[in-house]
Amino acid sequence: MRHLNIQTLRRVAWIGLATVLLVDLIASLKLRGGTGLGLVVLVVFGFAVGLTAILLMPKAAGALLGNKNLLVPLALMTVAGKLLAWLSAAPGLSALLRPSVPLHVFNIGLGVSLSLVLQFALAVAYATWMTAALQEFVRSGNSDPCRAWPIVPQRSARVFWLGFICWGVVMVVTSVLLALMPVIQYLALVPMVAFAVAWNFGTAALLPVAMETDGGFGRAVRAGVGASISHLGRWWLLLLAQMLLLGLVFFYYGRRGGNTSISWSVNVFWTGGYEDDCKWYGKLAEAMKVVRLPLVDTLLFLLFGTFAIAIKLAIVQRLQPAVTSLPPPAVPATAPAAL
Repeated sequence: MRHLNIQTLRRVAWIGLATVLLVDLIASLKLRGGTGLGLVVLVVFGFAVGLTAILLMPKAAGALLGNKNLLVPLALMTVAGKLLAWLSAAPGLSALLRPSVPLHVFNIGLGVSLSLVLQFALAVAYATWMTAALQEFVRSGNSDPCRAWPIVPQRSARVFWLGFICWGVVMVVTSVLLALMPVIQYLALVPMVAFAVAWNFGTAALLPVAMETDGGFGRAVRAGVGASISHLGRWWLLLLAQMLLLGLVFFYYGRRGGNTSISWSVNVFWTGGYEDDCKWYGKLAEAMKVVRLPLVDTLLFLLFGTFAIAIKLAIVQRLQPAVTSLPPPAVPATAPAAL
């Protein structure tokens, strides 16, 4: 990508994204039902995300709105992720990408496949590139993500281990708490919420700080966690709003056909890794027994992906030391002119 300019990247991104949305639209039109729920979810969460951005991070939201080149990596990742999903479903390649090796962590089963490995590699490359681009923008005001691309090969290994540890901790702790469900039942959801909030508060600035910290991996992790905790007052409300919008606590109560339906759950995720999976749509579709539309899924992915970028930009901006105003220099007194 060293030889590509932003115009070429932008053209590829928008053409690819338009193709993805067109395919999803055609697939959604073939499905029956679910249109009403999809439209309501898009309107409600579009308004909620926009209002949150205006109220809690106006500087970052304005900067992102005026520098749309920063969204090019998100568009490219969306296209790449869709291509990988389509290839995994293709008759010829599914046999290569889909087979998985079972991996059990406590009571959670995970199938490790080539498709999953490629998805993780894509997420690592995106997180590295996006974080480097935001840091470059805050430092120099240059919104061209191509300028940050050379750092991706240098820092991708560190981001890989950061992501592996953070996502791994989420999976292990969640599995332990779920294992306690038969014993303490729904009381296990209380520590699950507490862990989700504490973990995201303690790792909010991990990626931008650890990526640029010189020295060993342990030192970088300590610096990232230390910065996350010491500056928590600058963004805790923003992170909490993001977690709630993503579906940290889901609750649904409704009536259909004379039957009452009640559903609630807790979802744990790592927002420091550009989390963009809104659980509300899937949970509501399941509770209301309607189909999920591919177009709505993609639009929500783009909405919350942009939201995650704006939040990371706000964190990087608020990590910068405040510029103090210095008093004007003293004007030296001039000697009186000789008569």
